Amino acid sequence: MIINGNELLRTALVGDVTSPVMGMNPYDVTADGVPFVSVGAGGICYTVRVGDSAGGWAADQVEPGASIANPDPAANEALLLYACVGNRVTVRTGAAAGAAGTVTGKHEAFHAYKHVLVHFDPDVLDALVPGDRLLVHACGRGMRIEDRPEIACHSLGPELWEAWAATGERLRVTRVLAPEVVGMGSGRVSGATSVALQTGADEALDGLRIGDLVAVRDWDATYITGYHEDRVTVGVVSTGDSPVLGNGPATTILLSGPAAAFDFEVDAGANLADLLDLG
Repeated sequence: MIINGNELLRTALVGDVTSPVMGMNPYDVTADGVPFVSVGAGGICYTVRVGDSAGGWAADQVEPGASIANPDPAANEALLLYACVGNRVTVRTGAAAGAAGTVTGKHEAFHAYKHVLVHFDPDVLDALVPGDRLLVHACGRGMRIEDRPEIACHSLGPELWEAWAATGERLRVTRVLAPEVVGMGSGRVSGATSVALQTGADEALDGLRIGDLVAVRDWDATYITGYHEDRVTVGVVSTGDSPVLGNGPATTILLSGPAAAFDFEVDAGANLADLLDLG
């Protein structure tokens, strides 16, 4: 499958390493009605990496690696829209200046934050601090699959496409899921969003890893996310699980279109850690 790679722009965007944010009330409530303090979104996470299990963490949608955002709201919207999974990132300030990373996903919480997630090697994470400025070499917006124009592309960088799908007619995914797994995020604009997979909704989510490429049948994300028979959406699991009812691992949308346009190969190795050699 060939994309319009020679038409794609590569542009410079900046985001700062964030700090976690918290409201006046530190407690959220689990699906079982138990209060807990939400931890895991924002800042730098040393513990969880792409390729690790999405479940089993004492956290709420833990974001692996470094979470970045632009302090200007309008510029942050552009960062969320134009940065694509697989894009190269360069640290421009601080002790880690010059180090390279990779965009691995996006994550937003309603009226709270909107983050781009970046993978770095452990020694780079050790040198980063909140406030360090990162340059994103953004490319992928406007991507089109030449022989399947009915498929919409979102947040998919050419770097990931070349490693994942360019050499065959079948897309490798770790699993094809029923539409009932989609929780929070339904109804959002597709271009720069993530939707949550409700982990308790389907045993097919057992063993899910951060970085897994997954397909959801009877779900459309061409422009707005929502249930639609005979459509398919493909995304990448970007965060860990959540104990909140209706929530779960945030999944960044990559592709969506008619079911007839897709041919999947179920492969447990269809994960960013392997495809992009993230170690």
